[in-house]
Amino acid sequence: MDVFGVIKDISLLGYVLRTLIVGIISFGVGRFMMKRTINQLTTYDFSVVWILGAITVAPLLDGEISFTYIIVPLIALFFWHYIMSVLSLKSRKLSLFFNGKPIILIDNGKIIRKNLNKQFINIDLLLSELRQKSIFDILEVKYVILEPNGRFSIIKKENYRFVTANDLNITAKPMDLPLVVINDGKLFEEKLNELGLNKDWLMDNLNMYDIDDITKVYLATIDRTNKLYISKKTYD
Repeated sequence: MDVFGVIKDISLLGYVLRTLIVGIISFGVGRFMMKRTINQLTTYDFSVVWILGAITVAPLLDGEISFTYIIVPLIALFFWHYIMSVLSLKSRKLSLFFNGKPIILIDNGKIIRKNLNKQFINIDLLLSELRQKSIFDILEVKYVILEPNGRFSIIKKENYRFVTANDLNITAKPMDLPLVVINDGKLFEEKLNELGLNKDWLMDNLNMYDIDDITKVYLATIDRTNKLYISKKTYD
């Protein structure tokens, strides 16, 4: 079956195969794009993603569009994005042009109304963003900055910030990520060895939770202080 060339009367199976191929192509291009494009969408990145979507979906909308026609623009788009990203790293002016610059919406507790109007942000939206940061009173806010990726950075006034160990002149305990030793009933003994523990130690502790078989554990983690977290499997 011809799914790559120009097909005037493409069959249903042909569309299904084209859909699978387009999915593979989109994943391949997205896999090697800069991670920033996916995680932090700026105006420049949005345009790249939009064009990428339009190009890859074209063969699905029109059977007479050959896959050959989309390979060249896809490759050109990939290298264009790569080159522009590298140039943005080298030149701050280019970076500001392509990605935009931060915009101050609240400066030292004062709302900058003209900046809100330029970005079409009303008070309700601003208050909504504050509430998502667990801020329900605008009096607590010192700065609000609209980042190039559309996210809001919020800094509270000094009196409303959380007290830190540095404020109290004390030394905070170091914190490490717990290691996963059991995942969906599968034991990772190398993680136990990394902590200086063994399977016998683990089974003794599992018995305290009335667990006599590792396969009954959905998740188990251990931190550097040998604190054990257990989540049993449920069979609802």
